[in-house]
Amino acid sequence: MLAELLIWAGTQATRPARQLGYAKAAVSLWSRRRRWAREWAEHEANTRDFALMTVGACRRRDTLWLLGAGTLADLPLAELSALFRHVLVFDIALLPQARTAAKRWPNVELRLADVTGIVGPLSEWRLGMPLPIPSIEAMRDLDPVPPDCVLSLNLLSQLPLLPMDYVQRQGMTVQAADGFGRAILQAHLHGLLGFDCPVGLVADARRIWRNRAGEVVLSESAVLDVSLPAPEKSWFWPVAPRGEIDNETGLEIGVEASRLNTAGVTFSPPAPTQ
Repeated sequence: MLAELLIWAGTQATRPARQLGYAKAAVSLWSRRRRWAREWAEHEANTRDFALMTVGACRRRDTLWLLGAGTLADLPLAELSALFRHVLVFDIALLPQARTAAKRWPNVELRLADVTGIVGPLSEWRLGMPLPIPSIEAMRDLDPVPPDCVLSLNLLSQLPLLPMDYVQRQGMTVQAADGFGRAILQAHLHGLLGFDCPVGLVADARRIWRNRAGEVVLSESAVLDVSLPAPEKSWFWPVAPRGEIDNETGLEIGVEASRLNTAGVTFSPPAPTQ
């Protein structure tokens, strides 16, 4: 508990991000991974492999954008730093362990960023006020130098969670909050499609709860039923084995990986709506 408190204090995040709980969520991710590192290893390796497969399609390798830092365990930074002149890693909360680890590669830079563009204004939102509108342009403003490749890794399904929790705590209905969450997800997908370079997407697709016998007791969309591109790769991630959340059920994630903006790939998600 003391270790987590110290890590929370050392996590970089803006005041609005802390208010919505992003620093706490980053520490929770670090703590859960420490408990289940062996169970998460295959998922992290699959993510790293798909990232490297995606960058293989890049004709120019000057600048790479990675969206979602987390613990860095699912990012093949050693290989990517050798392939690109500049690697930018964006996240809304940066763990002290991640900042320390990234220093091994001089051309890897971790930056605080809100890829949704809504966290600042949302922190001041109250019921009855107009909601901030998720912008498909939010990611284009991350850096003035356009990227040669973009990777969104294990991020998509997480984007709406804390904003939805916040607006419900302010009095919004669950149905309205779900609509807000879908707009956030759709804006991210549209934003990825707007880049003029190869894009790799690794995203949670389904949440699957299993009992002691391994039987599925609940299966639900991890992205509020928003359509995802057809996956090139898919796998299961035991994100919370039995005993992590309760003693009777475990949670696994159906993960899907796809490449966008490459030859032969067509995907047109619905426009963001609220």
